[in-house]
This record gives sequence, C-alpha cells and structure tokens, in this order.
Amino acid sequence: MQILKNKRKVETFCKALDDPSQKRLILLDYDGTLAPFKKERLSAIPYEGIRELLDSILEDSRNKIVIISGRNAEEVKELIALKHPVEIWGGHGTERLLENGKLIKAPISEGSEQVFSLVKDWARREGFSKRIEAKHGSLAFHVRGLEKKEASRLMDEARDFFQDVIQGSGLEMDDFDGGVELRTIGVNKGKVVNIILSEHGEEGLISYFGDDFTDEDAFLALNDRGVSFLVRKELRDTNADVWLIPPEELKECLGKFIIK
Repeated sequence: MQILKNKRKVETFCKALDDPSQKRLILLDYDGTLAPFKKERLSAIPYEGIRELLDSILEDSRNKIVIISGRNAEEVKELIALKHPVEIWGGHGTERLLENGKLIKAPISEGSEQVFSLVKDWARREGFSKRIEAKHGSLAFHVRGLEKKEASRLMDEARDFFQDVIQGSGLEMDDFDGGVELRTIGVNKGKVVNIILSEHGEEGLISYFGDDFTDEDAFLALNDRGVSFLVRKELRDTNADVWLIPPEELKECLGKFIIK
C-alpha cells in the first residue's frame, strides 16, 4: 500500500478501522478492482478469496457494501455471487439493484436508443460486433486483448464514428481502460457516489475502491468524506488517496474492514 496524498487523513482512517463502534460504507468498482480483466467478459470472476472476504465483511450489520460498475447490475450480481445481498449500481448509474432484488432503471431517450442502433449496425458492417457491449443507457466498444497498434487504430475509428452520430443525442463519449463508451451526458460514478453519500449521511467510515479512468469521478466526489483507493498493477496519475496492487494488497486492505 502506498499513500499518494492526504497522509494524515489516511492514517486516521486506518486507525479508526480498529474501532468496532464505527460503521463502514465500502464502495467498490468491479472489473479491474475485484476481478481481473478478461477478454471474455463473462469469465471475469473475482480474484481468489475476494468473495469470502466480502461475505465476512457483510456478516456484521455495521458494514455496508455497494458495488458501482459500468456493467449491467444483474450481470455483476451473477459474477460476484455473494452469499449476502448487496446494492449494485450498473451502467455507471443508469441501474440500481437494491438489496431486496428490486431493479430500478433510469429512462433512456429515444435519441440515445437510435444512436445505439446505428452503432450496432456499424459494428456488424465492420465485423466488430463481438467488441460491442450494449448496456442499459450506454454502449461500450472494447479493444482489450489486441496489440497496441491495432487497438489504437480501432479506437480512433470508433471515436470518429461515435463523434459523428452522437451530435444532439444527449450522449457523450468517454475513454475507459480498454475501450471507448457512449453514455448519457452527466451519468458517471461520481454522481452515484454523491447520491449514496446524501442518503448515507455523515456518520461512519467511507471508502471507494476503483481502478479505471471512470472511477476518477468517484474519487473526486468522495473527496474529504472518506478515503479513495486506486487498485491496479501499475500506478498512474490519479485523484485517489492510496494505491493498492491487486490482488494481495487489495485483500490485505479489505481484511481490515472485518470487525473483530
């Protein structure tokens, strides 16, 4: 674990984890954080031992876990396969799967749906259909697994087409680690964090764990309300407070949330 900034805040947070009276709100990204990236997306199961750690954390009612992902929420639920129910936000915030199983979906505009159809048609024509991930309210184009030069070429091609078709649609284009995505303007993980914090209140310890560029909005939203953890093999420029190398440093850190 390497503290990147706010050393006093991080040290105070870590010390408070030893206090059994503290409530803990743990916000977690999925891909790249709890699970390694896989070329076949549906094979991206959590790192060994992660499920057991999360279920142990959830054994105590003073702990609450919320997963915030770019995937569809129900897909995350199937992949993580926890014994205890957790709240899951999918599509960067267009879906909210509550602990009781109720799924809430944000309305998607007709203009957005038309753009998604145009992109799918383009992908079929160009032979890219397997690289398209269609989600509620967003659409991702993946280049993970390709050689760097080919990935860069396809990213440029996708960006050029996306830029043409999103004009006036209410969608924006954003890169992520391994591709480019279209989603509703203003929908991001930072907005999700703000909603969760407004519902949670000021009490307890709050943390966010993420790896991708899309998690930077969440790191900024959390700010001084809690501690943010960048989880990835290599350090990059980030707004996070702490850098963790998965899976061992991640598991060691999550183990500190188990109330003894």
